[in-house]
Amino acid sequence: MAQPSTGLSPRNLINIGVFTAIYFVITYVTGMLGFFNPFMMFVGWVVGILLNGTVIMLFLARTPTFGALTVLNAIVGLLMFLTGHVWYTVIGAALVGFLADLVANSAHYRSLPRNVVAYAVAQLWLVFPLLPIFYQADTYFASITSSMGPEYADGMRALFAPGVIVVWALVIVLVALLGGWIGTRILHRNFERAGVA
Repeated sequence: MAQPSTGLSPRNLINIGVFTAIYFVITYVTGMLGFFNPFMMFVGWVVGILLNGTVIMLFLARTPTFGALTVLNAIVGLLMFLTGHVWYTVIGAALVGFLADLVANSAHYRSLPRNVVAYAVAQLWLVFPLLPIFYQADTYFASITSSMGPEYADGMRALFAPGVIVVWALVIVLVALLGGWIGTRILHRNFERAGVA
């Protein structure tokens, strides 16, 4: 494992670029399951969170630098905005990324449990694209109708109630903890050699 540092060096920036690309591709591809029906959106997100656990565990091991996870999350939020989600997804993603950096940095990125918790915190950005349902649901679902059709929008409106989204935030954390733990198991030998526990 690389030594913790305080600056985003060229090497760290390259790592951020590479891991952001891998993370976003996994998120986007698994999210495509939602094209089948609204419920499959949740399935796709869960699969993506589980798969990306290993990606982010390796990212934190390779880039133990404060701010790296913040930047990764901010770029993902920006990409989500560019693909049609609300603008504050960028800010929300960067904010939870910063909180995740604080968690991982509290043990200098050398504690696997804290890195797993950091991953769970960072994944909460997935809630931000859904927040318009709380305050402008009609506009939100009108947009879904224009892109996916009225039947899909009606099914999504029935499923994506505000209470469900609150529960979904809790599910994100639990699934991310599992995904991060799976990542530590997959990468266990790498962490042992680096003296990370």
